[in-house]
Amino acid sequence: MPIRQIRYYQYAIVMLVLAVLSAVFLPTLVGSSALMSTHIKNMTMTIFGVAAVMVVYMDDRMIKQALYQQKQLLVVTLWLPILGQTIWYFVVLWIYLTNATGHTVTTMTLPILFIGMALLLVSMGLLQKETLSIILNAPMKRTAHRLNVATMFLSLYALLFFGLTTNWIYGLTTMVSVLIITDANWPALWSGWHREQSLEKLATNGVNFKNARVIERLPQVTTIVTEKSGILTDNHITVHSILSLDKRYSDFDVLGIATGLLSMDEASALSKSILQYAESHGVFPSTASEPEIIEGAGVKGVILNERFAILSAAEVLAEGYNVDLNALETYKMLGNSVSYVVDSLQVIGVITFGDTLNKSLLSLDHFFTQRHLDVKIASGDTIGATMQLTNIMTSLDEVQSDLTPMAKKTQQEQWTSKDNTMFVTNQDNLPVEVDTITVAVNRPDINADIHVANVSDLEKLWATADRLIQIDKRMLSFASLPVIIFLLLAAGLGIFISPWLYVAPIFAVIIRCIMSYILRLRVKH
Repeated sequence: MPIRQIRYYQYAIVMLVLAVLSAVFLPTLVGSSALMSTHIKNMTMTIFGVAAVMVVYMDDRMIKQALYQQKQLLVVTLWLPILGQTIWYFVVLWIYLTNATGHTVTTMTLPILFIGMALLLVSMGLLQKETLSIILNAPMKRTAHRLNVATMFLSLYALLFFGLTTNWIYGLTTMVSVLIITDANWPALWSGWHREQSLEKLATNGVNFKNARVIERLPQVTTIVTEKSGILTDNHITVHSILSLDKRYSDFDVLGIATGLLSMDEASALSKSILQYAESHGVFPSTASEPEIIEGAGVKGVILNERFAILSAAEVLAEGYNVDLNALETYKMLGNSVSYVVDSLQVIGVITFGDTLNKSLLSLDHFFTQRHLDVKIASGDTIGATMQLTNIMTSLDEVQSDLTPMAKKTQQEQWTSKDNTMFVTNQDNLPVEVDTITVAVNRPDINADIHVANVSDLEKLWATADRLIQIDKRMLSFASLPVIIFLLLAAGLGIFISPWLYVAPIFAVIIRCIMSYILRLRVKH
């Protein structure tokens, strides 16, 4: 279970209340007078004790969240403000214990510390939800890690430079300002906002996915394994002929049997077309019962107490029926898909039909070729039915035809077991236990990685993947630039504002609040 979000705003209010109370009993600025004089013994140390409790409590909450993020995301930016607010407290305590005076430490008092910590908590609360919910990819993690390292390096530089050249209070004060002025997650949030826009645009175009990270894997894809029917071809089937091959049955008898059987399999692409074909020939479907659907091969059923079936040519041959191979070869060469009508003993009829190619096939093939994607097809159709695709698609790398459902499944599993493969289907045959990207075409009911309305939407997927790569390259660099600038200014701030170095931490948290608020407005909208 994710750790609960820290209630930064509530703790910030507590800090502001403590700031007001401490300002009443303690000087707001070093060298000034308290608003209310009191003779309570150890008042200063008591308030410092309350401040210590708050700092330790906030550190504890933030450390727990940091450890959770470290485990889940492998990169954390909370360690820097934890270290910054803790050092800030000890610097102020050091000043009080040594009774340091002068304008250089004028604002290093408890009331100012409480105000500064309140602003720091507000800045983290502004982006806490977005920081915990953002999906960090590898470039985002690398950027955050590099900024963490840069912040730590510059903070140590500030400590050593000002500590050795001036004094260690100067060094620690500047170190605090470096640690708290920025958040290394800002570039990731900015980049993530642009990425989210691209993904939302994709969703409005009818492309949906389970996990946005699957889009990032598209540039590595080299092979497309796809179904033929309903993807590279449309769903319209034309029945060319239905012929009897048994003297016991007329052509109309075979048509009636075929129509009756297919009427039990409404999901079959052939069903609607053959019903229309029978109606145009004035033939009514026979009454069939006991349907047995053979996925990818046909349908079986009982008509007048006798078992009949419509099976693909490959399935008929696999089941050992006697088929006129010369006639079958002729059907294939004509570009037909072929199914046979059989009884329990022999072939009694043949159906030849064909489907038309997808209208977007040429542009799709051009897209595959440009992307250097090799297309592979395993089909139960005859070689004649796939001949058009072979002649048209230059991206077609391999076609296996005349396959039984089992042989087709085996071939697809062999292809999809290889790396960098995408499987495009409109059937219930998703590969299991393989790292293949699965795409369902017009099948929102199956559990694929990506769902598209049409196969042509694959172009939108790759276009979005290209945009995400550009966002990672350009947006992360662009958003990192202000962070680097602020860090450099904070690390060298004492050079420019000395001897007014004491205001550096307050300037830092104000800058952090302003930047966090601006970023929140952009991300939220």
